[in-house]
Amino acid sequence: MTNRKRILPEALDASLLPKQRKPIPHAFVLDAISALSPYTRPMFGCLAIYVKDKIVLILRDKPANTADNGVWLATTEEYHQSLRREFPNMRSIQVLGKPVTGWQVLPVDAPDFESSALRACELVLAGDPRIGKVPGARKTSKSSKTARSSLEQIKTHKKHGSTINFDTVRKIGLALPGVEVGTAYGSPALKVRGKLLACVPVNRSAEPGSIAMRVDFDDRAELLAAAPDVYYVTDHYLNYTAVLVRLSRVTPDVLRDLLGMAHKFVTAGSARRPTSRHRRKPA
Repeated sequence: MTNRKRILPEALDASLLPKQRKPIPHAFVLDAISALSPYTRPMFGCLAIYVKDKIVLILRDKPANTADNGVWLATTEEYHQSLRREFPNMRSIQVLGKPVTGWQVLPVDAPDFESSALRACELVLAGDPRIGKVPGARKTSKSSKTARSSLEQIKTHKKHGSTINFDTVRKIGLALPGVEVGTAYGSPALKVRGKLLACVPVNRSAEPGSIAMRVDFDDRAELLAAAPDVYYVTDHYLNYTAVLVRLSRVTPDVLRDLLGMAHKFVTAGSARRPTSRHRRKPA
């Protein structure tokens, strides 16, 4: 009889065990709108909820910047006043560093959080136009055009198997006014009059083969929503005016548009006067 040593569960290598899925924050919200067959995507390190072609809500429960924990409403400033009559504790999210943002949060620490969240679900179920955005709907937005271009060219890019790396970024970037080659935290970078334009990210949270590109928060939100396979952001970069780009997913034309967007942002007045929380380079 073969003497086999029994492997006890505690002796198993943890790397061989299946990864546990993160619990869904405020899961009752998804249950409340289940009749609409919503689907979810990660965004800003949270969970974005979509109904058909619209992003409607974001669920957030994170240990950092807890003031923004709760249910985010995808809305615009024109609806803030009317929505505040329904949700008196609603406020702009703080994580983007702006006093007023289109995104509004129903804070989890408010005494009426659950009832407010369920009321928001009722509005979503009723198709209330004040809640919900179609990603990339602003037709004049450069970020929308760039995101659509990314989606259209991904299949072609894969088919031809072209390689995009920092050499490509540098070649395209140097054609823009005032751009020069530099470094950021020892990593290759492009700068405009000493201000960071793009760089190879050095933080471990960034995927290999990525580039960190300077864009404003609104443009970043559109890029993330429209093409999450191309653009992403990790917790480390969340508070920086930057988006991470998977270079394997873009073409030179898309890269040219992105660098143009970044150049316009960096050379604008708002980028020259960053708030205290955005002073460091997003490397």
